[in-house]
Amino acid sequence: MNYYILIILLSLFSFFLIFLFLLKQKIKILEKKIIIQFKEKNNQIPSIYESTKNYLNKHDEIFKEILILKKKDFSENLFYNTLIEKTKTYKQIHNELNFIFRVCNSHPKINKDFKFNLVKSTIINKSSELWDNLMLYKNIVNKYNILIKIKQLTIIWLLIPINQINTI
Repeated sequence: MNYYILIILLSLFSFFLIFLFLLKQKIKILEKKIIIQFKEKNNQIPSIYESTKNYLNKHDEIFKEILILKKKDFSENLFYNTLIEKTKTYKQIHNELNFIFRVCNSHPKINKDFKFNLVKSTIINKSSELWDNLMLYKNIVNKYNILIKIKQLTIIWLLIPINQINTI
C-alpha cells in the first residue's frame, strides 16, 4: 500500500517538473516570437522616414530620436538576447513612433499619401499582434511564477533549482 502512495507521489512530482520545463520552453519560444515581431515593426521605420520626407518641415529633427533608438536596437541585438533586456529600448521606440504618427496625422497631405497609410496600417497591425502576444507572455509568466512559488513551498525546491522569470 505504501508503495502505491510513493509511486503516485513520484508520478505527480515528475509530471509537475515536466510541466514546469515545458512551460519554461513555451515562454522562451514566445519571447523569441515577440522579439521577431518587434524587429519587423522596427524595420518599418525607414519606410516611414522615406514616405514623409517630402512633406514634413524639420523632418530630420522629428526623426532624429527614433533613428538613434533604431541604431541602439541594432547594436543591442548583438549583445542582448532576452526580451527583458530589450524592453526599455522597445518602449522608447514605440513612444517615438506614436509621436511621429501624431505629427504626421496633423499634416493633411501626408494623410493622403498611399505609401504612408500603407506603412502606418502595417505598423498598427503588427502592434496589435505584438500587444496580444505580450499579454499572453505576461499571463504565462505569472502562472509560471506561481508554480515556482508552489515548488518552493514544497521539498521539490531542494531537488530542482528552477528560478522565477521576470515580467516586462
